[in-house]
Amino acid sequence: MRERSLPSWAPTLGVAIALSALVAWSCAHRYAQLTETPFPVGVDGYFYPIQLRSLLATGHLQYAASPLTFWLMAPLAAATDPITGAKLGAALFGALVALPAYAVGGRLARSRGAGLVAAAVATTSAGSAFMTFEFVKNGVGLTIGLLAVWLLLRQVERPSRARLAAFVIALVAAFLAHKMAAAIVIVIAVPALVAHAAGRGTLRGRRLLYTLLGIAVVSGGAIALGVVFPQRFLSPLDVGLVGDAWTGRAHWDAPALVRPNATLTMGHEALLGGLCAVIAALALYRRTRPLLRDPTPPKRSSGETAAAWAIVVLALAIALPWLAVSDAQALGFRLRVAAFVPLAICAALAVRALLGLVPRIVAVPPARWPVLRELCAAALAVAIVVAMPRDRTEGRIVTHPALVTAAFALAGRVPAGDTVIVPERHIAYMAAWYAQVAVSTRPDAIDRAHRWRLMPLAYIGDHTPLDDALLAARRQPGLAPPIGLHPRHPDGLVLVAEPTWEWILAQLPARDRAHYARWPTY
Repeated sequence: MRERSLPSWAPTLGVAIALSALVAWSCAHRYAQLTETPFPVGVDGYFYPIQLRSLLATGHLQYAASPLTFWLMAPLAAATDPITGAKLGAALFGALVALPAYAVGGRLARSRGAGLVAAAVATTSAGSAFMTFEFVKNGVGLTIGLLAVWLLLRQVERPSRARLAAFVIALVAAFLAHKMAAAIVIVIAVPALVAHAAGRGTLRGRRLLYTLLGIAVVSGGAIALGVVFPQRFLSPLDVGLVGDAWTGRAHWDAPALVRPNATLTMGHEALLGGLCAVIAALALYRRTRPLLRDPTPPKRSSGETAAAWAIVVLALAIALPWLAVSDAQALGFRLRVAAFVPLAICAALAVRALLGLVPRIVAVPPARWPVLRELCAAALAVAIVVAMPRDRTEGRIVTHPALVTAAFALAGRVPAGDTVIVPERHIAYMAAWYAQVAVSTRPDAIDRAHRWRLMPLAYIGDHTPLDDALLAARRQPGLAPPIGLHPRHPDGLVLVAEPTWEWILAQLPARDRAHYARWPTY
């Protein structure tokens, strides 16, 4: 009796259903966590509604930023409102990372099941969830960046002008979403394209000269864009971030952020990514590959192999214990949060390699093993989704309703044309959203006659010399009194005119006066 086999379209349909379910579940779960509060979530939570409000009203962004994320969110905001649209966009485009993660992981591992493992890891990771609350542009950029990597792999597998054009468009889109995501794509693309060209024997003579000239022109153009638009594109200023990304103090558990009062681990995904990268490297290196004794090792082109090595090296670099993670604004923290991207791809490569050992341990009919291998990998992907924690809210910042009331109370207090100087970015964006005033975190570029200081109690400190000076200023004749906006504390959120602020500084002890005169921001 002949064995009945599945139709050729069955695996494709099964994967499509699995990925659709994963994206829908992840989007709903992320949106539910975002809507646990009616207010925007995260330090930059109000930044996105402000940008969307300006984009819908005027056609341009209020603040200079990589624009693609806001363009993608704009239809959602137009159909609802800026806050809801921002939350819907963050949830949707964060969940969509499953699709390119599957595509890249599955192609490099030559396994649909391993691709599902990559999708499961990326979608349920702590880093991806964090980018739904914070670094939303970066999260969108990484989704687009993985799409660009997949298009690159298709190009090096079977080159064509259409595939090359698709990759270039995706790379430009990654640049327009977030410059770190674009940098990651470039780190993977350059060795892949060079290895592909070298493997075809095309990097010689005049073509080599044209290639070097093209790289020089593109690099020069990228640098020029970075100089003109440093907030939107990679700029010479970002080179300094790389040098500052390392420290002599090692953190062997590879946390994402270490502060005196808190540590964010992000599920130790950077460490897990490093471990998976080691296994993937053993499977890629020709001298150690036979140790895995895979009877059907995946066959990759030279370009695909170079891309896989680039991802492995990226995962190992992010996992190094000497990465500086003490500053929430530094490169180290952002790389550790983004560690789920190389982790997902390296996990796919590692699973494919380790499953190759099974036929050497357990007697499996060779004809059935390819199907069984895919089923085992798919079962592992399901197990990852089921086992991963549902509460991925580590590091999430939720706005207190009393602070919202205080920001509302700012409306009408500041004359038109004046600027509110705020030391904390979150509150600055709240002031811009609710009171629609001009804000800045630094006073230097603002004329003294048009400055107002807005300070929260966390900046002032309860029962500190600054707190006492603010209370004393309210009793000083001829001085514009500080305006308490907070419903629960006179200095919970206080607005101070610049002449009053100068009088307050003069009342402080020398050490405190020097500290607040520098106007430290956070």
